[in-house]
Amino acid sequence: MEELNVPAFLAKRFLLGSRRGLPKTVSLLALFGVALGAASLVVAMGLMSGYRHELAEKLAGTSAEVIAMPVPGANVEEQRSALRALPNVAAVARTAFAPALLLSSRAPEGVDALVKALELPDGLTTTRLLGAVPGLAKSFGELEAKGVTPVLLGAGLAKRLGASPGGTIVLETSSAALAAGLAVAARTPVTVAAVVETGFSEVDDGWVVVPLVVFERLAPPGARQGVWEMKLVKASASAETVAAARKLLGESATVLDWKVLNRDLFEALAVQQTLLFIVLTLIVAVAAGTVVSSLVVLLAEKTRDVGVLAALGASPALVARTFRLSGILLGGSGLVLGTLFGLAVCFLLTVFRVVRFPPEIAKVYYLTWMPFRPEPLHVLGILAVGLLLVLGASALPARRAARMDPAEALRYE
Repeated sequence: MEELNVPAFLAKRFLLGSRRGLPKTVSLLALFGVALGAASLVVAMGLMSGYRHELAEKLAGTSAEVIAMPVPGANVEEQRSALRALPNVAAVARTAFAPALLLSSRAPEGVDALVKALELPDGLTTTRLLGAVPGLAKSFGELEAKGVTPVLLGAGLAKRLGASPGGTIVLETSSAALAAGLAVAARTPVTVAAVVETGFSEVDDGWVVVPLVVFERLAPPGARQGVWEMKLVKASASAETVAAARKLLGESATVLDWKVLNRDLFEALAVQQTLLFIVLTLIVAVAAGTVVSSLVVLLAEKTRDVGVLAALGASPALVARTFRLSGILLGGSGLVLGTLFGLAVCFLLTVFRVVRFPPEIAKVYYLTWMPFRPEPLHVLGILAVGLLLVLGASALPARRAARMDPAEALRYE
């Protein structure tokens, strides 16, 4: 026969057996207070984790995890084969970047943009978000066969220009000579092959993508070409690939991974998430304080019961454990309910993309909408910290109950 856990049995009877209105009211307030604090923590941690992961995903989708800029002059195909053989490398492609100005009938004054060269077909693998555009390589090829210059525009940039697939705009490349007033602007009519919406505002609002062979014709003097992008099998193991690439290309080559390129940003996000966790934990701490009030009221109602237990031989330690368990049951229920509610809120906010940003705000956060994705480790941390706070809050009423004089308790009205 299973042995009865007396403190747990008494704790449940004390909590569920209150007949008066005040103890029930105070207990419900404590329960919902702890639940609200836990839910706030879950949603806040889900917000920060979702933002960090989505931002990393977008960065990895528009640029490969490792960028290498070797010294000019080496054989391109030999470098390609050597880079592809490096550890953890899934795909290699050449790319290049240059500033430009786009003009259209809607924007005759011009819109600043960044031109990215896309090597086909390898570049569709290293820049996954661009590679997801249906039929991009085919569209580029068909337009080039007609003798026109094809481009891919970000959705926000296309909207500002009033451009749509099949439309024509003007691409103006800049150079040091142009900036010094020593040369006229080089303007080239281009045809929009496609428009892409990645959800990454830097791409959607500022990128114009052209085939690499087109870039080499349009690139202004001084544009940095010969840049290699390397897509990795495992992004977290980029350090090994960077070390191997530097050894291959020489010390004069520049090799950077996504961690270095975005280190300041992600370190700032980590600090912000830690501070947010600490601040919102105070909400749970305040809510845990209501557990003290609930146990004090419960003790006042059950004083005669405590006296009867002591008269029957119950030890002070058993009484203390009973009230500690009462606090844990009350606060723990609030923690579980709040955590489940917070997870449900995060799920709904993410599925329906409730938190969206206008273009001017998206430029600040780099995303057009905010996902909420709580991490299992953070959820466990919230439950653990909340349980410690509830346990600490239950200690004082439990000690007071254990020190109660049985004779005084039996005379209590």
